[in-house]
Amino acid sequence: MVNEVRAEKGEAPAPGALDNKEETEADAKNGAIDKNGNENQNVEAEEKPEEIKENTYTNLEVCFLCAKPATETCDKCNLVGFCSEDHKTLHRPENFCFPFMVEQKEDVGRFVVAVRDIEPLELVMWDNAAALGPRMGCPPVCLQCLKPVNGSFSCENCNWPVCDKKCADGSAHRIECETLKNAKEKVEFTNFQDPHDMYRCIAPLRLLKVKEKVPEVWERLTYLMDHNTERRGDTELWDTYQTSVNRFLKSSDPSFKDEDIDRAVGLLWTNAFACSNGGGQAIFPTFSFMSHSCAPNCAHSVFPNKTLALQAKVKINAGEEFTISYISTLQGSLKRRMKLHDKWYFDCKCARCMDPTELGSFISAHLCQVCLCPEAFVLTTEVENDSAPWKCVKCGLLTPASDLNAKETQIAMEMQKVDNNSLVGFEEFHEKTSTILHPGHYLNILLKRHLVGLYSGVLTQLEPEDLERVKKYCEEVDAVYQKIDPGYQKERGTILRALCETSKLLAKKYLNDQTETEDQFSVRVKSCIELFQESQKCMFVRLKKDPNDVSKYLVVARKDPIALSS
Repeated sequence: MVNEVRAEKGEAPAPGALDNKEETEADAKNGAIDKNGNENQNVEAEEKPEEIKENTYTNLEVCFLCAKPATETCDKCNLVGFCSEDHKTLHRPENFCFPFMVEQKEDVGRFVVAVRDIEPLELVMWDNAAALGPRMGCPPVCLQCLKPVNGSFSCENCNWPVCDKKCADGSAHRIECETLKNAKEKVEFTNFQDPHDMYRCIAPLRLLKVKEKVPEVWERLTYLMDHNTERRGDTELWDTYQTSVNRFLKSSDPSFKDEDIDRAVGLLWTNAFACSNGGGQAIFPTFSFMSHSCAPNCAHSVFPNKTLALQAKVKINAGEEFTISYISTLQGSLKRRMKLHDKWYFDCKCARCMDPTELGSFISAHLCQVCLCPEAFVLTTEVENDSAPWKCVKCGLLTPASDLNAKETQIAMEMQKVDNNSLVGFEEFHEKTSTILHPGHYLNILLKRHLVGLYSGVLTQLEPEDLERVKKYCEEVDAVYQKIDPGYQKERGTILRALCETSKLLAKKYLNDQTETEDQFSVRVKSCIELFQESQKCMFVRLKKDPNDVSKYLVVARKDPIALSS
């Protein structure tokens, strides 16, 4: 029943740790106790005392997960304590010690910190979805696979749309099928393009089934916030959920209580992540402890068996907080802070948000239209006040934040009207925005990133001067990524790969044209190799396989970044 409630089709949890090449090579040195508490074989006795001591951050008196008094310490890593066998298993599933503990602050809530130094690309945790279902207010989708439906086939039992009989009989849909069948209020499906409010009830229903059937998973969810008090302030949205979720579910099963339904909806609203190409949402109990930062140090991937893997993008020191970004990092402060406040009810105070230049990226900076020079940046006067005016650093002219926000919205809307495949159209639009926005402004970065994608299809046809322009775009996009989303992540990998290809063509052209010497060509080739290797680290993750397999590691493509559900 656990697999059915979790919408898992019988697969085992994703085996696997993400790791970097250096650690893979270190594993070959049999016999040493590795960072995750695993013992290798055949090491010479005299080598053991020479282990390198590393920084640690521990509190063995409390459980690493719930902070209750610890009754036992992990005898593998000796870095965490736990209060029960269940929490011991959560710390060390499949012979892998998760290198974190959960802490709590009154004004922040729970957050996750490293118990030892973490290397880039190292696995931090994996987690299984407690519940998965259609996202809130989506158009009609199949209740089994979450793909769009057209109404041509419906489940014979509950009459909700599905792809076919196989999906109608699937384990995920089986969770709610009988409950939907018993609903006194019958749901009509006539429009398959627009959002359908009744789909808001499916994921909460599946989560309520978890409470009923898998109490140990529900117990892990009790530590998470639901923001129901704040959500009640939005009367219109709250009433929508009371109608399409509470009233409907209680008509289907009178044993459901408003308190439990509201809790399930709030948990999903606050903690669920979009998945299944945006058609679904899933909640991961342990992963949901992760705090937000607008310059995160971790990245995550979701795999088909509903398992999420979290790995470090950069070096993380013992005692440092693990962070992810709840939204796209490639947004300006006005839009970003508004989304965080409206959805998660907090004002971000990460290092990026506390710096008017946003870590030197100038990703929100406009250009003064009075000074009309590239040094006249317009920056906020108060980083913690979204209504504070913005000021030109050269002439001191003040501009209301609302005016700049409206200008960004207008530019974004105009950008959407440009033919998506038109190089000329986007170059002309970029030429226009370059006089209004800082070169590192997120809208200019989005434009450059799209132009790089368009040019990538015709690189071999370009002259050196055009290739240099593409190279410059790649370098400017990467420079911003390294400030606001540093380390190894897929979008940066895409840009680095384009930069590698562009640089390779330039090296060949300059050598063939005798513009550069063979020594200069060799220098360029070496740079291309380094770019390619760096892009590979961004684009792939390593999953630890069954030890009986011939190969220890399976390299798989990293999935697109998964954002928190909106």
